[in-house]
Amino acid sequence: METTVEKLEAMFLKSEADLGYIEKRLQLDFINNTAQNGCPAEDNPVLMLENLKAIKVKYSALCSQVKEIEAAQKESMCSIRNNLSSVMELIQHFEQTTDVEVEALTEFEQELVAQLGSTVGTTAEVVSKKSGEQPH
Repeated sequence: METTVEKLEAMFLKSEADLGYIEKRLQLDFINNTAQNGCPAEDNPVLMLENLKAIKVKYSALCSQVKEIEAAQKESMCSIRNNLSSVMELIQHFEQTTDVEVEALTEFEQELVAQLGSTVGTTAEVVSKKSGEQPH
């Protein structure tokens, strides 16, 4: 009985090896035939799968780069907001401690402040409060 089991195991191993060889041979023949017949690489599923793998690797690399850029962009925007807030506070302090009034922000400048999300009041508000006018 033991010899029969060993023979079966050997036959299965040989069959697996043969199937592996046949698979590799078919892939190679398929690639060679499509190349000889002038078929474009897009019609070759094996080449398409290899290209797809390469594209997936490039996509993953691009995704990680985008995440790094996004983090750097968030950091720089935070820095810009902080610097803008500091400048606005300095201008307000300057206006409050001196009798000099800084010109009101233009409409474009007010839009930029709004886009940056500055929480500091604009100089136009300070100028209006000093002169008793209503803010624009």
